[in-house]
Amino acid sequence: MLLIGHSLIPSEPFYRVVSLEEIAKTPSQAIVMFDFEPTLATYCAAQKVPFALHVKHIKELILANALGASYFVVDKGLALHAQKIADDYLFDGKVLLLSSDDNEIEFAASHSIDGILFETGIHSF
Repeated sequence: MLLIGHSLIPSEPFYRVVSLEEIAKTPSQAIVMFDFEPTLATYCAAQKVPFALHVKHIKELILANALGASYFVVDKGLALHAQKIADDYLFDGKVLLLSSDDNEIEFAASHSIDGILFETGIHSF
């Protein structure tokens, strides 16, 4: 299980972005993260910038996979369904439960969620 942004576990930095200009400002080893936005996703895919999409609906999850997202960030209410779809369709990207509570580790492990993205691991501009 991936634990991204946990205080005890080193991980790659995630940067929340909302524009192409902010993507250009992120460090080269960073993962850019944004709410589902096809224009930004298409740009990242073309530029080979690894990206995470915060998806809120199954349709966005399916499109995020087709656009080449490395990570699908989901809230707890969508996590189980998103993980099942990702497993059934053999998505390359990983489903990450967005959380601020490390007590969610047990929930994620019990339900075979790929990982957790802790809010403390997300940088903003």
